[in-house]
Amino acid sequence: MGWEADIVLRWLMLVAGLAIATSCTPAHHPPAHLTLDVPPPTARTLLRQLALDVPDTDLPEAISGNTPIEMAAAPAFSGIARTATDAARAAECLTAAIYYEARSEPVDGQRAVAQVVLNRVRDRAFPKSICGVVYQGSGRSTGCQFSFTCDGSMLQPRDPAAWARAAAVAQGALAGLVYAPVGAATFYHANYVLPWWASSLSRIGSVGTHIFYRWRGALERDLSFRQDYAGVEPNIPVPAAAVNPVAAPVAEAVYGVTIHRGEQRAEAKTAPVSTAGVRIHRNGFAHGGGEAPSGVIVGEESDPS
Repeated sequence: MGWEADIVLRWLMLVAGLAIATSCTPAHHPPAHLTLDVPPPTARTLLRQLALDVPDTDLPEAISGNTPIEMAAAPAFSGIARTATDAARAAECLTAAIYYEARSEPVDGQRAVAQVVLNRVRDRAFPKSICGVVYQGSGRSTGCQFSFTCDGSMLQPRDPAAWARAAAVAQGALAGLVYAPVGAATFYHANYVLPWWASSLSRIGSVGTHIFYRWRGALERDLSFRQDYAGVEPNIPVPAAAVNPVAAPVAEAVYGVTIHRGEQRAEAKTAPVSTAGVRIHRNGFAHGGGEAPSGVIVGEESDPS
């Protein structure tokens, strides 16, 4: 029986050797974990990735720090438009942002979106006008800041009642009403998505279906509420799909607003239809001459800049 015991012993040693040679987690080594040591982006990198143009002067290198504002509420918007036309454009642009971004939200959700727009107007990372903020990036290949300005949403018919509600919220915000729960927020997203930038900002909280964020640390200190409203509103860009060079001029009346969606030649001998309220031209009609007999003319031809 000696030789049989020797064979069994050799067989056991062979099996043990194979087990050690092929084991993924040897007993004398702890299991390996894959980790990615990726440093947070610098302030300049983050702003560039967000397609925001900020002068490098006094811009912090890091986005973290121990100098957050953490404001309980934003300052009331006290900007004054230089002309009646600028005021009408500001109200139109803010109403559009509220309507297209938060039409189905409760009033608090709409007020929160309006607050973000006005916070951006006073933030060095964004334009100094309301229309500039709302339509920022709509004509760039890098994409728009508010998706409705470049995804075709504005080509759909408006709901007059919903537009009226958004207009009321916009007027309140422009008059100085502050929606305190979102503080210094300059970003938000729907609660069913998670954008890449969320981890680089400070989360404030949620209102309705939107989650709101502010700049983090020293970046907030150097950007938030560091610029004044210019008072001059740029022309509202024309949605590309709305231009049809062969179509006859069509005037669409929506809640006291006449929108011309067809071609309007500059040499036309008759002026656009005049109605009470705001008139919006989305076709490049050149506004010359005196004041409109009723209402304010809001030109929406593309800004060459």
